[in-house]
Amino acid sequence: MKKINKQTKMLHKSATLSLASLVLMLSLSSCSEKRTEEALTEFIKPIKYAQVIRAGQVNRQTYSGAVQSSKEAQLSFKVNGNINYLPIKIGDRVRKGQLIARIDAADYRVQVKQSKSNLLGAETQIKSAESQLLSTRANYQRVEKLYENNSVSLSDFEQAKSALETAEAGYEAAKAQAAASEQQVQSTQNQVKYSQLVAPFSGIITAINIEENEFVGAGTPIAILNSETDLEVLVGVPEVSIGSVKRGQQVGIEFSALNSETFAGRITEVGFSNVGRSTYPVTIRIDKPSEAIRPGMAARVQFGLKEPGKEEIEQLYVPISAVGQDENGRFVYTLEPSGEAYQVARRSIQIGELAADGFEVKDGLKEAELVATSGLKSLIVGMKVRLLEN
Repeated sequence: MKKINKQTKMLHKSATLSLASLVLMLSLSSCSEKRTEEALTEFIKPIKYAQVIRAGQVNRQTYSGAVQSSKEAQLSFKVNGNINYLPIKIGDRVRKGQLIARIDAADYRVQVKQSKSNLLGAETQIKSAESQLLSTRANYQRVEKLYENNSVSLSDFEQAKSALETAEAGYEAAKAQAAASEQQVQSTQNQVKYSQLVAPFSGIITAINIEENEFVGAGTPIAILNSETDLEVLVGVPEVSIGSVKRGQQVGIEFSALNSETFAGRITEVGFSNVGRSTYPVTIRIDKPSEAIRPGMAARVQFGLKEPGKEEIEQLYVPISAVGQDENGRFVYTLEPSGEAYQVARRSIQIGELAADGFEVKDGLKEAELVATSGLKSLIVGMKVRLLEN
């Protein structure tokens, strides 16, 4: 009987401890969830936004173009010589100031030593000419005083004066020779410096025209460097449409190599002359280029061109940057006022063609609704955000 009572007490004690542990775990979990909820509540993500607008429908034209870098440099040496170091390969990313190639500069270093030796000789010549000048000037001053007292002849005075003029000319010539020698030293040092070719800006090596141990002449392009950022699309626009193309105008860009993914772009340059061609060159900067976009890729650019004399039909438009796509189709994140912030909601939409104002909205949005235009991948339905001033 005592044994049964002892077992009963042990079970009761164990149950009590388990219950206490459970209460403690629930309490800690509740506190943790509360702190997490409070942390989420405190942080309000700032995002960019735009309004759904109503604008006149325009004529849309698509023209072909190609991607190019905003910066392209054909790299070349300023001196002749044999390439003894070529560490780059096509496709390499290089930093500004990075060594691209090097010429054997042994002969140029010899010239530096020779020019420094010439400069040393010229400086010695200056000292000698200066000493000679001081001596002849002192003699002239002595003879001049004697001549004034009729103690020497006119011939002696003229001879002393001529000697002074010769010494002064010799001193000036020595200084000029030293200046020329100093410039020669600088020139030969520059030639040694020019034997190393460095990248003028950061980018990607897209072509190499020489090999190591080859002789190259000054000005001969040895490689082509393209900037990796600030990609542009160059497209030709016919003369019938070029009058409607303006700088700053938004366009849509598709790349067949990227499954016709659409990117936004803005016109930065409009050619004034076609230079004997049938089209005018128009340069477009890609707003947010993908890392997959490479110089030389073919592109299709869609322009929204207003047709003069035609009545414009108003239509709803949403910015390109506000539209996302997944397996369920196109969507946007709308922003609804919620106290002092805004709440994120997801909305499926149907879009039409791309125009200068963005995608044409067929269904799913109303005029003046607010939509998120940045950070779409990090937005969650129901989260609070604040609007950044555009």
